Amino acid sequence: MGTYTVYDTSAVTSTIQESLVKESVQDLITNLFPLDTPLQQILEKVPMQHVYVQQPVDTFSSITRTAAVLAANSGGTSQLQKSEGATYTSGTPQYAKSLISGVAEIQGLQFSVSDTDRAMSNYGMTDRFAYEALKTTESVVNNFEHSFWWSAGTSPQGADFDSGGGTVVARQTQGLVHWIFKTGLQRSIIGTGANSFTDGHGNEYGDGGGSATALTNAMAWAYNAGGLTLDDTMFKDNLMAQWYDLTGRQAGAVGFVGAKGKNLISRFALTANGPVNDRTLEAAAKKIVDTVDYYETDFGVVSVNLCRYLNIASESVSISQSSGSVTVPYNEVLLFIQPSYFKIGVVRPVYMSAIAKTGDFESGLVRGEQALICINPSAGAGICNFVP
Repeated sequence: MGTYTVYDTSAVTSTIQESLVKESVQDLITNLFPLDTPLQQILEKVPMQHVYVQQPVDTFSSITRTAAVLAANSGGTSQLQKSEGATYTSGTPQYAKSLISGVAEIQGLQFSVSDTDRAMSNYGMTDRFAYEALKTTESVVNNFEHSFWWSAGTSPQGADFDSGGGTVVARQTQGLVHWIFKTGLQRSIIGTGANSFTDGHGNEYGDGGGSATALTNAMAWAYNAGGLTLDDTMFKDNLMAQWYDLTGRQAGAVGFVGAKGKNLISRFALTANGPVNDRTLEAAAKKIVDTVDYYETDFGVVSVNLCRYLNIASESVSISQSSGSVTVPYNEVLLFIQPSYFKIGVVRPVYMSAIAKTGDFESGLVRGEQALICINPSAGAGICNFVP
């Protein structure tokens, strides 16, 4: 156990202004693994060759629904089934016309430690400089993680060091919430489809083939609960069923939600077949069960993870649509993604540099350059604006 020490700073004789507080288990883990955040854990990291990334959309194959499959032509000339020695026709080339683009952003924090602090072994720390470097790294990683969730993104055209008019523009990656709700609510509420959708940032879609219809395979699904309570019907019918119709790939999806939504899911999922603790259980398994981490429905088994980046109360973001906008509260968001379709692009990993010495103070700088790369927004879905 750690020691909890409080110094009475109001006393005349007290000269120590710091308090040593026992750290939580999560903080201890973070000290050992400062990159231990949800997206840093599950998403693949890929190198970026340029701060501006552009790649073709990895589309979802549609189900074949042609009359030939059903043998509607009795002559058999248009059937897909073939006899021995039959001649096969060529399929339609699948050129990638729809392109997704984005930028990497820079995060960094500076810290300074006096040589006196470095020379002393206070509170079990052998080197105050190394400790501050570790905690600053944790802060920078958290800044990146927050951006990967909530950043609105900036246009690649204005993301260079000089945007043409001498103005320096900070590059900002686009986060999951904007990838999913900017494209998704366009589909579910306005209903005009992707063909008439124009992004104000310029980093969602760019059609390299000259055809707007190529963008229809890169449309996310999102549902605006409009102040209604998240329940099993909303979860299954308004989220999973719609997402399944769009992509057909829900099994194994990873979900993220704040405490409010996690409690709601546990409430309706655990009582779907009657109160969980009233069911027939083995004697060795008798215990109070009040939480759901894996939820199995007709659309497959999905994980449900408590996420502190979706648990910020009294904060919201307004996401522009092609017609109007939608306000998304930070703690009223439920997101699901297929992790293989989202990646973290790395220009420079998070690292520390010793940069200067002023008097008997040594300064360090922790910085990195990363981006959230989306391969296809259809691989994400979400619900916003629900209440308990």
